[in-house]
Amino acid sequence: MPARNGDKAAVKKAPKGLAPRRPRAHSPDREVCPKCGRATARLIGRSETYPVLYLRCDDCSHTSVAPA
Repeated sequence: MPARNGDKAAVKKAPKGLAPRRPRAHSPDREVCPKCGRATARLIGRSETYPVLYLRCDDCSHTSVAPA
C-alpha cells in the first residue's frame, strides 16, 4: 500500500548548491564554552607546568583556560 503524505517524514531540502547542515558530533576533545555555553570549544593546548587546558570555541571564537 503506498504511503500517504501524512505518513511521510518532513524532509527539508537545502538550497541548490549547498549541502544540508549536519549536527556536529560530540568528540572527546570538545568542551562547553564558558562564554556562550555551547559544546563547540576545542582543545588547542595543554600546559606542561600547570594542570590546565586551553580551549577555543568554534562559534564565538573565545579562547579560555580550564582546569584539567
